Amino acid sequence: MTQPTYLRVNANQAGNGNNDEKNTGCISLLDLFGFETFKKNGFEQLCINYANEHLQNRYILDNFQSVKDDYEFEGIDIDFDCSTINNSEILNLVEGRMGLISIMNEECVRPSGNSSSFVYKAKMIHKDSDHLVSEKLHRPWEFGVKHFADTVTYDATDFVERNTDQLPLDLLECATKCTNSIISTQFDALLAERQVLMKSTRRKHGAMSMTICSKFRKRLAGLIEHVAATKTRYVR
Repeated sequence: MTQPTYLRVNANQAGNGNNDEKNTGCISLLDLFGFETFKKNGFEQLCINYANEHLQNRYILDNFQSVKDDYEFEGIDIDFDCSTINNSEILNLVEGRMGLISIMNEECVRPSGNSSSFVYKAKMIHKDSDHLVSEKLHRPWEFGVKHFADTVTYDATDFVERNTDQLPLDLLECATKCTNSIISTQFDALLAERQVLMKSTRRKHGAMSMTICSKFRKRLAGLIEHVAATKTRYVR
């Protein structure tokens, strides 16, 4: 458990209400960063825009597809094709079985993995995709994605390094010797997790599941699952 996660979990537990009250109402507010496109777009922008694609997809389902389904159930003919605004193909490009996240994770566990190789593989695998942009003027570490909001060119110079969520072993061991028991306990757990991973016969799979993108995808899936189970109102 990371330090921010530790603080969040304990703060939530301290302020938690009576869990025995099953019928207690709850109003949750989700304030999310908006779609980003700058002169130079890096790893953070890809993660942010990926999250926005998921929320856009949820928005479409809640505000268009659900209404269309209700009309069809009532026998009302409505001439509207939701596929024209559906962004599922973009999500598949990013998080699918051979999507950008999977390719990036593979590069993270390869001894010679690098960002240029990641971009080359992505462009080769998705050369027929309508949403992955490959231009002649792109440098070897650049690629574009046609998002729902805009086409964004990403600079993947440090994508592989940024995606590798591991402290150097010597720094990790140093942190376990901290005199603050909260910090040392957390880093003891991280060190133990690292040691188990290094000995595991599924080392490659384990390392890939610990990348920033893999963790982000898992938490984002949990968020969207929670949103889908609620009665949602959107303010844009």
